[in-house]
Amino acid sequence: MASAASRSRADLPSCTVGGAGEGRLNRGVGVGIIGRLFRRASGGAAARKAELAGDLVGAIRLWVDAGSVNEAARVMILRGDAAPDPETRLQHYTQAAATATAGSEPSRTARVKKAKLTAALAAEGALSVARRRDVVEAAEALEEAGELRAAAEAYALGGDTDGEARVLASGGEIERLENLLSDEQARASDGRLARDVHAEIDALVLAGRRREALALADASPNDPLASSRATRIRGALVRGPVVRMTVLGERVVAALGAEVTLGRADATIHVASNALSRHHARFARDGGRFFIEDLGSRNGTQLRGLSIAHRLDIVDGVSLTLGGEVPLRVEPSTALQGSLAIEVAGERYVAPLGIAKLGVGSWRLVVAGDGWVELETDATSEAFAGEVLVAPRVTLLRGDAFARERGGEVVLTIEEGALAPLHRA
Repeated sequence: MASAASRSRADLPSCTVGGAGEGRLNRGVGVGIIGRLFRRASGGAAARKAELAGDLVGAIRLWVDAGSVNEAARVMILRGDAAPDPETRLQHYTQAAATATAGSEPSRTARVKKAKLTAALAAEGALSVARRRDVVEAAEALEEAGELRAAAEAYALGGDTDGEARVLASGGEIERLENLLSDEQARASDGRLARDVHAEIDALVLAGRRREALALADASPNDPLASSRATRIRGALVRGPVVRMTVLGERVVAALGAEVTLGRADATIHVASNALSRHHARFARDGGRFFIEDLGSRNGTQLRGLSIAHRLDIVDGVSLTLGGEVPLRVEPSTALQGSLAIEVAGERYVAPLGIAKLGVGSWRLVVAGDGWVELETDATSEAFAGEVLVAPRVTLLRGDAFARERGGEVVLTIEEGALAPLHRA
C-alpha cells in the first residue's frame, strides 16, 4: 500500500502529467522573462549612465530599447529645455508628448510646455488663421491640464472669448471675467455702430452724396475698413477740368471752365511738344462768340502761315498751327450744343466755355472749388443710378452711370475722369 507522501507526489502534475518536455518548456518561458527583465534593467542602467554623461540622444535611444517610453519622453523634455532656439524646443516637446503614454506625468509635462511655448511664439507677431487655430488648441491643452490662468491667456490670444470666459469662471477669476464680459459687450456695440456707419457710407455713395460719405469715413480713423473706404472714394473722384464721358451714346472728352488754355504745361489741355510754350494760347467766349488768342508764346500761333497778333473770332471753324508745328482745328461742336470742338495732338476735346450743358434735360457739369467735378440736376430733370434717385448735385466717381428714369437706359457714363497731364521739358 502506497504511503501518503507517495500519493501526494503522485498528485503533482509537474512530476507525473507533463513529463520532461513540458518541464523544459516552463523553464524556457521563465528564462525568457528573466532575460527580458535583465535586458531592461541593464538597458535602463546604460540609459542613466548616458544621461549622466550628457548624451541625451543616446539616453533616449537606450530608454526606448529598454521599453521605458516615459523615461525616453522625460529626456526629450530635458533636451527641449536645453535648446536655445524656441522652434527647436517646440519640436522636442511635441516629440515627447507623442512618445509618452497618455495620462503619465511626462505626457502632461510635455503637453503643458508645448502649449505654453506655442502661445508665447504666437504672441510675438500677427496671427494667421492656422496659427490662431494652433493657439486655441494650446489653450484647450492647458485647460485640460488644469493650467487655467495660462489657458485663459491663450484663449484671449486666439480670440476665443467663450473659452476664456469658461476658464476664468472655473478658476474663480470673477473680476477678470466681469471685465471680459464688459469688454465683449463694448466690442459688440462698437461692431454694430461700425456696421451702421458702413451701411450709411454705402447709401451716401449710391445717392451721389460722396462728400458726405467721405466725411463720415474720415470721422472713423480707428476703423480700418472706414479708412480704406475713404481712400477708395478719394482715388475714384473725378477731377477737372478735363473729363472723359459718354453722353447719349457719344464719347466726349470735355474741357470744362469759362476758358480753356493750351500749352506744354500748366494748361487745361496739355500738348507734349517743345514747339509750344508752357502757356501758349487760350479759348474763351465773348457774348455769343468763341475766340482764340495767343498768350505771347515764344513761337506764336499761325493762321495760313501768319502769326495772329490779336484774338481771333471763331465762327464756322478754323485751322491753325501752334508754334509753327502743331496743327489745331477748332469748330462748333456737334456733341454738346453751344460748345466748341478743339482737335489737337490726336485728341478731340469739347469746350463749353461756360455752363457745360449735357443735352439731357437740365443736366450740366460743374467744377467745384477743390477741382472735383459734379453733376447738377433739378426736380424737372432728375438722375437715377439704377433704382436710386441721386442727389441734385453729385460729386462724380469714375464708373458712374446715370439714367433719366428709375432703372432706365443709361445716358451718361463717367469713364476715366481727368486726363493725366503730359509734361515734356
